[in-house]
Amino acid sequence: MMRNVIVFILICLGFSSSIAQTILKGAIIDKEGNKPIEFASIGVLNKPIGTVANADGDFEFKLTLDILDHDTIRFSSIGYLSMDFLVGDLRKLNDAGSLKINLKKLVTELNTVSINAKHAQLKILGYPTNSKLFGLAFGGNGYGAEGGIKLTIKHANTNIESLNLMVIQNSFDHLGFRVNIYEMQNGQPGKNLLTQNIFFNIDNKQSGKITFDLTPYNIYLNSDALLALEWIEAKPTTIGRFDVAALLFGSSYYRAASQALWLKKGAGIGIGVKSNY
Repeated sequence: MMRNVIVFILICLGFSSSIAQTILKGAIIDKEGNKPIEFASIGVLNKPIGTVANADGDFEFKLTLDILDHDTIRFSSIGYLSMDFLVGDLRKLNDAGSLKINLKKLVTELNTVSINAKHAQLKILGYPTNSKLFGLAFGGNGYGAEGGIKLTIKHANTNIESLNLMVIQNSFDHLGFRVNIYEMQNGQPGKNLLTQNIFFNIDNKQSGKITFDLTPYNIYLNSDALLALEWIEAKPTTIGRFDVAALLFGSSYYRAASQALWLKKGAGIGIGVKSNY
């Protein structure tokens, strides 16, 4: 009897292990152009689990024990309609061969912006700092993790010119980020306001003050928004240290993956945003 119990336990453990080790593999493709979509997002709805496709649209996503067959995985990218699949359905498709996820381009209307002829007024938003006394580890949860700050917009057609941050420590040869800007609804980030990807790279273990020019993207805001940096790439590996200066006052927003719930923290990530109106 004891032997039968042991065999049963081993079978159960083997079954659980096989579920834990299931890996979804495939590519995310532009349906019309049949071209890969770089750095598209993959996330489990309302769970802090997800990843990002690589520059060629290829992805691998491990289905751990806390991902259930009735959970929903969303494939998404800026400028495309998202696609949702039940995990159980994806398991079956994955068993039949490599997955091919076709996303359809999203048709958007361009907002008309009124430009005032008078001299623009400059304003610094966010939490700019040159201090290295206090920092936050960024992107520790892996690809798809985001951290950002609320931009308080008091003037219509506020133009976002650039962002800067103070990097205290960086052990990576290459880090890739996506800049996202979300509308704020009832104190929480809502939909992404951008219609194109904005990629921001930090190379050669660079640290200190880093500035990224946003003027080519013509970003205009009329109300409060969240500016977030999403970790999408790291070389040689995702194991390392990347610390950004922060301030003890203020607040920041974080989420571990593209479809996770946002969490508000009581310290301001040291991101400064130059704007004009």
